[in-house]
Amino acid sequence: MKKIIVHIVLLFACFKASAQTDSSVVVQQKENKVAFKASLPPLTQIPGAPKPFYTYLWDFGDGHFSTEENPEHVYAKEGDYEAVLYAVNNYDDGKKPGRKPKKVAVKQVNKTYLAAVSPSEQNFFKANGFFELKYNCMAKPGDTMVLMAGWKNDVAVNGKVYLFINEKQFGQNSFDTAGFRLYNDAMLINDKNAIASVRSFDQLLLTSSGSPASHFKEEKKFSGVESKTFLMNTLKSYSNVFAVDIKQATTDAQFMFTNLYVTPGMIKDTNATIVITGLFVPDTGGVYMHQLNIPIVTSHDPNKMNLKQGRLNYRTLKKSKSLSYKIRFQNDGEGPARKIKLAITLPSAMDPQTISIKDMSPYCLPCDSVATRTGCWELVTNKDSAAFIFNGIYLPGTNQKGVNDKDSTKGFVEFDVKTKRKLDNLPFKGRTAIYFDKNEPVITNFATGKFKPALSPIVMAGYEMNLGTNGLSDGVNVGVGIARLAPYKPYFQFELFGKYYQTTTAQQTFQTQGVVVIDGKNYDYRGYREQLRSSITRIGLVPLHLRYNFNDLLSAGAGVRVDADFAGSVDTSRTYLLNNFNGQLNVPYDLTKNSSIKIFSNAQFLPFVDAQFGKVRLGPQIGTRFYYGGTNKSYLYFYASWRL
Repeated sequence: MKKIIVHIVLLFACFKASAQTDSSVVVQQKENKVAFKASLPPLTQIPGAPKPFYTYLWDFGDGHFSTEENPEHVYAKEGDYEAVLYAVNNYDDGKKPGRKPKKVAVKQVNKTYLAAVSPSEQNFFKANGFFELKYNCMAKPGDTMVLMAGWKNDVAVNGKVYLFINEKQFGQNSFDTAGFRLYNDAMLINDKNAIASVRSFDQLLLTSSGSPASHFKEEKKFSGVESKTFLMNTLKSYSNVFAVDIKQATTDAQFMFTNLYVTPGMIKDTNATIVITGLFVPDTGGVYMHQLNIPIVTSHDPNKMNLKQGRLNYRTLKKSKSLSYKIRFQNDGEGPARKIKLAITLPSAMDPQTISIKDMSPYCLPCDSVATRTGCWELVTNKDSAAFIFNGIYLPGTNQKGVNDKDSTKGFVEFDVKTKRKLDNLPFKGRTAIYFDKNEPVITNFATGKFKPALSPIVMAGYEMNLGTNGLSDGVNVGVGIARLAPYKPYFQFELFGKYYQTTTAQQTFQTQGVVVIDGKNYDYRGYREQLRSSITRIGLVPLHLRYNFNDLLSAGAGVRVDADFAGSVDTSRTYLLNNFNGQLNVPYDLTKNSSIKIFSNAQFLPFVDAQFGKVRLGPQIGTRFYYGGTNKSYLYFYASWRL
């Protein structure tokens, strides 16, 4: 009996779990009219963050979609459909809900139900009216996102859609494709060289967008050979190309959905913006290219400060550098925001007085040109910060009744600002406090600028002075090194030295007996005089050298140098005093021998300390270095060097 009860409990638990899984999307259906509702996990309030909320993308399984929370959809044909919900948790550190599929069986079509496209479909084509890309969330490493492509034409023609993914400039794949959802008999072309079959065309219209869309249309037209050249150059900058063959020509809008997995190893720079490019090539007429800018994030937070092109090259950096920032925000309230203040804290090297506003959303005029000072913007600056203020605007809230287009609740400000001095080769940060009316501020991420890693070659030359009695002779010592470019933190430096020297020892007399062979005969000697002449190339390797620049003019370091003979020869000259040579006593006989230096012989370790004065970060310096080798083999090195 006990076992039966256990089996019943387990069976009920499994049935309940299955029911919960299936009930994550609930539908109410009347023939071909279906109402959708989602049951999602509760959201957790992050301390200090706005109230969390979900955003929705419903793919109804027939080529139509909606971004409403509880949409209603009318299917035009009978059939079995798989609707999918993609939900995104905003201001919530929990895991984003996975895709929620739901089977919908339409057995009968009631033509009295009028099929109407959702507001999100109606507002899809804002860039050029014919072809556009959008995403349902920003790129978070280790997460998934949906890329939507939509197209339509004035004339019903078939064609092809191409997606260019994974820019080569980042050196690694940012996305892996996790499946395509295609409709209206569209088919994925598996030919890797499909782009080579793009038909000839004379006109190409390029547009770009982000979220929310810019007030100013970002478009450029190409014609003739220029259009084909631009396409080929764009293609070269991407690692992956996907092609879709479009069927069932119609003038109505069509859509496809691409699931993208954001790789955990993608670039960690949350100031970077990834660009996905789409190409729409109808069988006749002009060609449309759209570039979608996707910010990288660490959490699904619509309030974000971003530094465009935040990876700088220090070598090409000028004293006055113009940098571009973009601040995104979203009103998550239950009503509209009428005043929005962006309190911007900039890095100390920036000059707020040079801020130039490039674009904004919602778009309005400067308050200086509006008599009532409402429905306008103003900029207030001081020494190291600025405040951008929207006065008397209307920005809907995500929880406001009747608001279905989530993009309408978003805004942004884009501006340029110049540096007042050359930036140090260190990361620099800025952030923004966003005030919606009189609510507590929302603090954005740090918009961090960084410099691309680079190395600085070093050339050195100087005079090395022997302080001991058994060391090498004084002489010129030249070297090369390499270190981090313009370092501000403690850093390691690698060096290689070379020194050529010649020495001649004083002649010494040895009173000893022996035999020397002359013309095949042995002759006795009672002593000899000897002198050594050496010509040696010696190398020094510095595998460990830690340095620190105290300021722009003074630097110090410590490390160890390993010295060894690398090449050369030693001539040994002896004069023997023969005891009996043809009856003569103490006859001198000269004999010279030559021997080669054994490579890496006579090695020694020399710890050292070093000090430099000059342009120690980048440029010329002078320095001195003391090598300690005990009482007999210590050196003092005076040198000049240049960091290139």
